[in-house]
Amino acid sequence: MMVTVHPCFHWIGYHISTGLLQEGIEVVGIDPIVDERSDLLYMYVGRNSNFQHFFRKEEKENHVQQTDDEVMIEFVEDCILIKRNDRDKELVKLPPLYGEWMNFERLGIRDKDSLQQWVEDHEAVYIEDFLKELFPIVLRDEGFYWTATEQGESVLKERLEEIWRCQRLLV
Repeated sequence: MMVTVHPCFHWIGYHISTGLLQEGIEVVGIDPIVDERSDLLYMYVGRNSNFQHFFRKEEKENHVQQTDDEVMIEFVEDCILIKRNDRDKELVKLPPLYGEWMNFERLGIRDKDSLQQWVEDHEAVYIEDFLKELFPIVLRDEGFYWTATEQGESVLKERLEEIWRCQRLLV
């Protein structure tokens, strides 16, 4: 099985890519390397032998033959579009998500406390928890329905600390 992720260096696309790679799935990432963040994220996945990177869809189409079991995952606005062989398409509306490498500036988040407040106000879901539910469904070609799970205060604090550690790498 091969999964194409576009854009692979958007923070959600990055988590999708790394999660699939950890499952042993071949990943084709499409995204230009345009800033420090995408360059850093490329360094994390670029050495994995199951990862191929292309700057544009056309490059991928010219170099990689599509297979019957290929899945395309595209991040569009606040949704993920899942396509299987151009015949089956499913649009998954994302709940508010938080995690490592997200763009805090866009949300006006300046520190861990404002991040925690944003997570609590929006009842945001940690990206890895969301993907644990999404991956088995994507890989088995089933429909997707998200149900929220509770996270304890200590788990939230631990996650926020790790997220902020990643953010400091970009400053």
